[in-house]
Amino acid sequence: MTKVLPFDLNEPGITRKFVDNEDGTFTILSSQDAEPLLDLNKAMANENDGYTPSRDMRRLASIPAVLMEKWLAEVNYDSNALREYVIKKLNDPDYLWLRTSPYEVA
Repeated sequence: MTKVLPFDLNEPGITRKFVDNEDGTFTILSSQDAEPLLDLNKAMANENDGYTPSRDMRRLASIPAVLMEKWLAEVNYDSNALREYVIKKLNDPDYLWLRTSPYEVA
């Protein structure tokens, strides 16, 4: 019988469960209520162009922690590959809900 144990890494808003697969492996299941973050993304995207008052920085997106963890696992924690992967995802219309300004990520 598979055992599922909740555990807490003191990450507010994120729930994790440790699953013993009974074959010598385990799985960590993570979930997060991202609705508040996505609502904030939408509000910021409609507020302005994302630039700071000095116009030297611009916000582009806000990514829920559990989605970022998934993307990290998909590129095996390689920082260069992760950068390119995230840029590709953020420019994909399917991930428009992560964007906080109207610009493409370069």
